[in-house]
Amino acid sequence: MSSTEISEGIQSGRLVKLTAEIAIDKQYYHELPPWKKAEARAVAVGISADKAVVSGMAAARLWGVMLLGVEDVVDLHLPGRGRPGAKAGWINGARYRSAILPESEATTLGGVRVTVLLRALVDIARHESHFEAVAAIDSVRRKWPDVDEARLRKEVAAYGRFPGKRKFLRAVELSRPQIGSPWETKARLLLEESGITEIVSVETQVEFRDTITGKPYFVDILINGWLVLEVDGKSKYTGEYGDEPEKVILNEREREKALQNLGTTVLRTDKSGLDAKPGGTCEMLQMVQRALQNFNPPKSLPRVDGLDKIAS
Repeated sequence: MSSTEISEGIQSGRLVKLTAEIAIDKQYYHELPPWKKAEARAVAVGISADKAVVSGMAAARLWGVMLLGVEDVVDLHLPGRGRPGAKAGWINGARYRSAILPESEATTLGGVRVTVLLRALVDIARHESHFEAVAAIDSVRRKWPDVDEARLRKEVAAYGRFPGKRKFLRAVELSRPQIGSPWETKARLLLEESGITEIVSVETQVEFRDTITGKPYFVDILINGWLVLEVDGKSKYTGEYGDEPEKVILNEREREKALQNLGTTVLRTDKSGLDAKPGGTCEMLQMVQRALQNFNPPKSLPRVDGLDKIAS
């Protein structure tokens, strides 16, 4: 498409600019979910950059990492010891970070220059909340099971000293394998950090097995060994992951009924229930505390295994 055609498309409202050089069909773009819009912006900024490398959350997104939030701007780093110029010259929708970026920590994905995955995680820990950092590392450990805590510690040790290293190592320590979504990560961290005296333990990906049928059931989060917390994301009800929404809902109902029959109490929340309310708490924590105060735990449950984490 020529520059004239792009200009005419923008003027007519058919195209929307992502950068000064790249435009996309407006209707197509606006129908994308937020995380796909962020991916499109990251690609557009990366293609538009002459020397700069996509970094941070945008780089992790292009690596296929599931993230808690959706970034409004695309972080860029100049390779080596390069420093960004005045903001007036920055790419539209981009933010330049001032930090050393060795050539060994940059690579190319689909024609876009990005930081290597480890550097993307380090930058997230450096610049974003610990919820975002742990969620990103959890996603990496699920997507690439061989990337465990020991490997992350070993590989980052080669970076030597750098700002934010302590934050990154703390996020690695807090991470867990096989976590299903970033919102499960946030829910777990909120529970562990809540200070709710009734919480004794928080476990993730615990398996129960039906004593009659032998059918296994995994739960997202298990509190005090009997209270199940399931964290739902709207995306699984839209068919995005391949399953029809009606089938997902029916399977969930069957699963919840089976878990209750095994003796658990099941609570459900979505990501909005994890948002802080006035006073510093959230709906999920209030719901969990009420359940722990009002329900009696069963004497025993047919559980198989889980990843224990005792609340401090």
